[in-house]
Amino acid sequence: MQRFGWDRKSDAFVFRMKGDIPVHVSWTFAIPAILPFLHEWSRRPQQALIHTVIFAVLLFVSVFLHELGHVRAARRQGIGTARIELYFFGGIAWFKPGLATPHGWAWISFAGPLVNIVLAAGFAASYCLFSGPLLPVEPDGLFSSPLPRPDTLLEWTLWLGALVNAVLAILNLLPAYPLDGGAIARHLLAPRLGADTAARIVGFCGVVLSILRFAVILPAAIAGFLIWIPPSFGPNWRVFRASGRKKPVPQPPPAAPADVEWRGKGGWPVKK
Repeated sequence: MQRFGWDRKSDAFVFRMKGDIPVHVSWTFAIPAILPFLHEWSRRPQQALIHTVIFAVLLFVSVFLHELGHVRAARRQGIGTARIELYFFGGIAWFKPGLATPHGWAWISFAGPLVNIVLAAGFAASYCLFSGPLLPVEPDGLFSSPLPRPDTLLEWTLWLGALVNAVLAILNLLPAYPLDGGAIARHLLAPRLGADTAARIVGFCGVVLSILRFAVILPAAIAGFLIWIPPSFGPNWRVFRASGRKKPVPQPPPAAPADVEWRGKGGWPVKK
């Protein structure tokens, strides 16, 4: 079986990790790595290239380890993993059919952000060890530092690694779909309030957060930084609407009259 290669069907690069778990890396995964530094390419292409490569590597490693956290937690619950997908909106681990308690599923969902919390702490500690307090490279902006020298490039990378993982952890813990925080909230609330009410609460939180996120996206776009922040409005609105609808109760078929009997393979009414 081929260990890695380009899959034309899914339009993604595929490689297999230990346990024969396929990992699909879509070409769209590169878009979030390019957008934050798009404004630098016309003025400082060399610096933009360095920033883009470093950010792309950090983003890939952080998201991939995030998904491995889910895989590891699911394995401890006796649930296998069918595949891992990395795409524009992040990553997702598809699990094989399995049984777990609500708290078990909540732990599986929390394992991914927990990995990012540990990584953020590790990058922050390393930055403080090499450079001192965890502060931006330049006070006038996040990515406006001059071309890093060899001794400052490491510091900038460590600082960016701490920032990327902190943001991933915070965003994924938001109580909204399809984020890990939404799954955690749903699994913890369902035993107390019921699955329908729990899904409706998470959907409502997601709708509110999807509107509030523009308070960050719009100022960043005005400043020249093109970023995308979850959660999306559509999935949360659909869950919120669907959970509030009452499902029709199926009615039994009407009973046949007493003077009619059904005959034949397909069945047709014949008077007695």
